[in-house]
Amino acid sequence: MAKALSNNLVNLLVLALLPISILMHAFWLPGSISIPAISDAGYMSVITLTFLACVFVALLTLIFNNNLASSKFTAIASAYVVLIYFLREADIHRLLTIEHVTRPKFYSMESVPLWQKAFAAAVFVLLAICLLYLLIKYIRVIWKNLREFESWAVALLLWFVVLFISQLCDKSGLNHTHVGRVIEENSECWAAIFLFLVVIQLIPTLTLRNSQTSSANLLVE
Repeated sequence: MAKALSNNLVNLLVLALLPISILMHAFWLPGSISIPAISDAGYMSVITLTFLACVFVALLTLIFNNNLASSKFTAIASAYVVLIYFLREADIHRLLTIEHVTRPKFYSMESVPLWQKAFAAAVFVLLAICLLYLLIKYIRVIWKNLREFESWAVALLLWFVVLFISQLCDKSGLNHTHVGRVIEENSECWAAIFLFLVVIQLIPTLTLRNSQTSSANLLVE
């Protein structure tokens, strides 16, 4: 247990900062500071997008890394998912319509051109394919490493938990309260941070695995 705690020290420290940030923006800071901070263009959103952009760039480096050829398709699928994640957090869909492109109403609106509906549908069909591929191929690996308290797997679990909390706030009556908005925006921000930690903590294990494979091949030769 002590080893698990030491391996996940960064994850735990980042997690501990979440309730502090929520309390700070909900109760300690004046409204003139906290309200703009959690707005769509506030610094919480900027931090969220910055970390997601860093995740995307890190995945791009894996795609163009010839030493990780076996993981290239996984990196491509992951990069696509993160790209859509980034665009969703940046509210890029609002450039097309005020209605969210994931809602059925978008595809029944007469004011929306057919090409926009087709493009949006294609984007989300490909997203579903990438998510299913990643889930089916790596669910056992994730579960195994989570049971062993590997830091990247724990960070992945924390990403899912805080993102789920943000979506609960967004879809509930809490979204109409200041505290609810604070919890939602902070959770979205911390989700991006945890996703960044997943990639940063996972890349060294991929490099190590590749080095071990190369060494084994040299011994065989």
